[in-house]
Amino acid sequence: MSTLSDYPLRLCASTEHPEVIYIRAKGYHAVKGDSDTVTRHAKLTLEDGDGTYAVMEGEPGSLRNNISAVYMGSGGLMFVPTGRVFVRLRDDALLEAHAEAFRRLGYVITQTLPYAPNAGWLEHVNKDAAEALRGIPDLARLPGVQNVEPQLLTVRAQR
Repeated sequence: MSTLSDYPLRLCASTEHPEVIYIRAKGYHAVKGDSDTVTRHAKLTLEDGDGTYAVMEGEPGSLRNNISAVYMGSGGLMFVPTGRVFVRLRDDALLEAHAEAFRRLGYVITQTLPYAPNAGWLEHVNKDAAEALRGIPDLARLPGVQNVEPQLLTVRAQR
């Protein structure tokens, strides 16, 4: 598993919009899991279909598993990467047809979209979020790829 220093210092929101940058937050880390002890001491908790991410202040200490970096956006908004990456190909391409090219870069297709067969979700084969993020530029260089973006959890905006 990766350490916090394995995560990129800067992260683009998407390859289509490289001007939107998130910076790895110093002094914060996220822990993935359902432990009440962890979430009770969290600065922020975020949820997705795979579990809860507790954003904690300070260094992770001796914990090594299920640790993720935290990124800051404009206005101090915090983002936690899940390790999933969304890829959109040209309109006339099928995501499944590119499975071998993704596999050569260390990714597997985890979800295709029935309403958009040219797009879907990938994960790194070893489920390592830091490796998934570091490989985004390689995915973006594949022929036919139009956009790549990391899945980032954040608080819901109130309108």
